[in-house]
Amino acid sequence: MLTAVEDALARGSLELAGLPAAADGLAALRRARAAVAPEAPFTVAALGAWQAALTGGPGTFRREEMAREGGPPPAPARFVEARLQLLEQWIDQDTGRELKPAQVGALVLARVIEVLPFAAANGRVARLATAHVMQRAGARPPVLVGADEPRLRSALQAAFQLHTEPLCALLDEASERALDASIRALEGPR
Repeated sequence: MLTAVEDALARGSLELAGLPAAADGLAALRRARAAVAPEAPFTVAALGAWQAALTGGPGTFRREEMAREGGPPPAPARFVEARLQLLEQWIDQDTGRELKPAQVGALVLARVIEVLPFAAANGRVARLATAHVMQRAGARPPVLVGADEPRLRSALQAAFQLHTEPLCALLDEASERALDASIRALEGPR
């Protein structure tokens, strides 16, 4: 059953990244999920571990400036780590721990995408972090799929303007897909 959810998470994340669901991409996402213990808190180091496992690289933050179409500009390279440390600290405080799973997931997803900490794989890292914090908060991981892309883009644009409700709603719905994947696995082949 866990494998069915992990497969759904991996396939959906690859669809959103515009990558084929080839064996190497699926294996990289499984490796990345295993790179951080499920009970571990969200940390800046965890982001680096996920990115390293996905790309086979060192998991270090970008050193060059990046541009973005639409939305706020990404963080200047020299501020990437500091901005992520603020996110880590905020989530670890009482106010962060009082958030519902989709709320903390939306916060992490939007902030990581806003900062764009890595030269590659930011979306996949952000989705891994989102699944991690939501599971740690007691929810099922959100299974986002390629068909969610327009709604996800719109919800992220709203979140960049501090309106996170559309992103929370999407993450809640996507979390139900994990249950659907589990049920399909239990039912077996049709």
